[in-house]
Amino acid sequence: MYRNPFHLGWNKGWSFILFLEGGIAKIEAKGFGISITTNVKKGESPSESADRLVFKEQRIRKSRYYSWIKKINENYKI
Repeated sequence: MYRNPFHLGWNKGWSFILFLEGGIAKIEAKGFGISITTNVKKGESPSESADRLVFKEQRIRKSRYYSWIKKINENYKI
């Protein structure tokens, strides 16, 4: 399969593939052991779509991390 990755300097560790599926432009992000896909919205550039996709995933990861830290801290309180 032809690879079409592009890397954005603001976010190391992610690679992106832009492709068509059923006539709809989609972007797939791979990095840190996960793969997520979204549609490219009308009027949005591929880099804006990639930014939106990765930003959402990072918010979810950060939220999970802080809830885990909070739970760990609660368990060690005397």
